[in-house]
Amino acid sequence: MSARSNTNRLPIGDWEAESFRLTAFPVPASPVSDVGWWQSLVGQPPEVEVMRPREGGRTAEGPFETGRFILGTSPTRIDLRLIPSPPQEFTTIDLPTIGKFSEILGAFAAVTDKWLNLDSCPEIRRIAFGAVLLASVDSKASGYGQLAAYLPSVDIEPQRSADFLYQINRSRESTTGVANLTINRLAKWSVVTMSGGGLFLEPTGISYQENPQVRFACRVELDINTAGAGQEPLPRNRVSAILSELIDLGKEIVAEGDIP
Repeated sequence: MSARSNTNRLPIGDWEAESFRLTAFPVPASPVSDVGWWQSLVGQPPEVEVMRPREGGRTAEGPFETGRFILGTSPTRIDLRLIPSPPQEFTTIDLPTIGKFSEILGAFAAVTDKWLNLDSCPEIRRIAFGAVLLASVDSKASGYGQLAAYLPSVDIEPQRSADFLYQINRSRESTTGVANLTINRLAKWSVVTMSGGGLFLEPTGISYQENPQVRFACRVELDINTAGAGQEPLPRNRVSAILSELIDLGKEIVAEGDIP
């Protein structure tokens, strides 16, 4: 297998964020009490709020930074997500993103860390940082060629490959000082093709018009999480440090590719 130059990898600033996610699994004995979390984090009431009494959960949603912030709670899982705002038109095909990865990540990290430090935040036994990132390329073949720089153990023939999906989990021990804490570093690499269209109201009814433009992008989906299915809580005074470590490990994968 031939060596691949590090210079073939994209600057981290070229990657765009399609979405971010923080998932927390509370300790069963720790009550989940959403006492206005969304407003505490964003500074104003949510635009939409949906209650699910039978499940004991709720979802709050509204604008935040360049996208939409969604806070979903249930007795067993809490998700904080940042996703793109719905597109307003279909005259062009843009990547469905919330902005540059390196620029918008800080705002998401800050709001999730703020939640972890609320007095009402439950005790957490597992935590995960997720992200979906895109980097625009000219064609599917050029996308495969770009991915080759990130996947040194995979032999990709850009002109002859199709339907490529590479997924791997390379775990590491945490450096936060929490004993016996293993971090899963799950990454999925692929090249995606995007096209679009829209519904238009005409005198004769509603019609669908397809946009002839096509976009291609390298895609990496990250799920960096604490391993184990134990019921013991993570040390409350180390949870922020663990979140920072998960985010840093995600940034490392985007910059360095598939490394041990």
